[in-house]
Amino acid sequence: MDMTVLKSFLPEFFFSACILIQLLFNARLVNNLKYNFPIIDQESFFQTFFILFCLFLLFLNLRIEGFFSNFLFLNDKGVVGAKLVIILSSLFALTIILRGVLFQKLNFFEFFTLFLLSVFALLLWASSYDFVSAYLVIEMQALCLYILSSFKRNSAFSTEAGLKYFISGSFISCIFLFGCSLIYGALGTLNFNHLNILLTFSLDNDYTYIKYMVVIGCLFIFITFLFKVAAAPFHFWSPDVYEGAPISSTIIFSIVPKFVAFHFFIKCINAFSQIFYEFQTLFLLVGIFSIFTGTFFAIRQKRIKRLIIYSSIAQVGFLVAALATNTIDGFVSVYFFLFVYLLTSILVWSYVTQFYSSQEEIHSFYKKSPIPIFLSNLSHYMKTSKIAAFFLMLIFFSIAGIPPFSGFLSKVFVVFGLIDCNFWITSVIIVLLGSVSVFYYIRVIKVLFFETKELKVNNESIQTIFPAVLLDWSCCIIIFGGYLLFFFFFFPELPVMGAYYIVLNTYGF
Repeated sequence: MDMTVLKSFLPEFFFSACILIQLLFNARLVNNLKYNFPIIDQESFFQTFFILFCLFLLFLNLRIEGFFSNFLFLNDKGVVGAKLVIILSSLFALTIILRGVLFQKLNFFEFFTLFLLSVFALLLWASSYDFVSAYLVIEMQALCLYILSSFKRNSAFSTEAGLKYFISGSFISCIFLFGCSLIYGALGTLNFNHLNILLTFSLDNDYTYIKYMVVIGCLFIFITFLFKVAAAPFHFWSPDVYEGAPISSTIIFSIVPKFVAFHFFIKCINAFSQIFYEFQTLFLLVGIFSIFTGTFFAIRQKRIKRLIIYSSIAQVGFLVAALATNTIDGFVSVYFFLFVYLLTSILVWSYVTQFYSSQEEIHSFYKKSPIPIFLSNLSHYMKTSKIAAFFLMLIFFSIAGIPPFSGFLSKVFVVFGLIDCNFWITSVIIVLLGSVSVFYYIRVIKVLFFETKELKVNNESIQTIFPAVLLDWSCCIIIFGGYLLFFFFFFPELPVMGAYYIVLNTYGF
């Protein structure tokens, strides 16, 4: 193979070498008697941050496009743009993850190595242009997430979350492989470019049985990805797994993988664009059902973590419905929504880690075991920190889709894309369900500013005390992110042009 082509994958080679060196170095350091078996969470964090930052610079300066091993992996301008988004969001998420690692006392350097391996798998997943390579990197990424979900070994909830995730993930992998085998048996290839060319020929008359095999295979593959993004009714695993896993692992699950999954999802839709009309109704129904499930289950939640989980299921419903359009504008609306989703997820989980960290400090002082944080624990937040409460209100306004915030634009773009494709009924239902979802976001704001009562559990008062001043890196992220939510509403050119850049350079339009 031409070395010039391989140079387009130089960042991946660098990244894999860095992961190996970090693992060997930290294992040697921890087991060194000279240093008395040190705890190196901070050291591992800075190593990871430095590696990701160098990787970001490498992709930023990459000017070579190429493919690897007969188009198993492909690096073009659109894929490199998607990888820059992945690395940048991972860098911001890493600062939040560190806080969770520290207050939950996950004193294992392997956590950051597994995080890097999952990011490496996501980068390869973004480059995948064949179902064979996609399956390998999906399983590599899933294996890292299985371990991360059960990383807190002294917690029965974490062990249960890892076991549930492993069993459900193994079952869905079998469905994915069965769908791929049907497609390969019908068309003799699993390469996206070859599939797109073969399906341009009509299969309606003489080759109807081949078409049925391809459609059934596509159905199984689409079900697999709907499971991966936790879209209803394939979301059954996500609330228990996300809540039972350590909060640092939950942050990894909920932020970056969804972007890559939808990026690859659109590649699959583009490869099967000639027969995608068979699945438009399915995507619309799944989108509506996801919004319905996430909205009405979130209303019943009293814990912050589960509220955010069901809220993310509702957000995924908008993305799945937008995929049904199978148009350039529809895909652009998906990427714009994902950009806003990444930003708001980082901000929300930053607050949640601050809440848990503060609660852990208070309970450690009184020698009590930490408990889950309920909405009632936020009742004194406005009195404690007015600026932080104000920015949290802005974040929830954006997620609810209230102007003037970019979350409103992201939902408007999705609805307009559905209207352009004459999906009027779906558009009306989504708007009505979106208006209902405002209720539980407003309820959080009501608790922040107007609620004063405390929650009673086992005749004990549960109260979370928040620091009055938050002059740390998380505070800077929250202020900067809150400004971006407001800025992108009036000046959405940058994320919109970034979405068009990825779509037009990746999917062959």
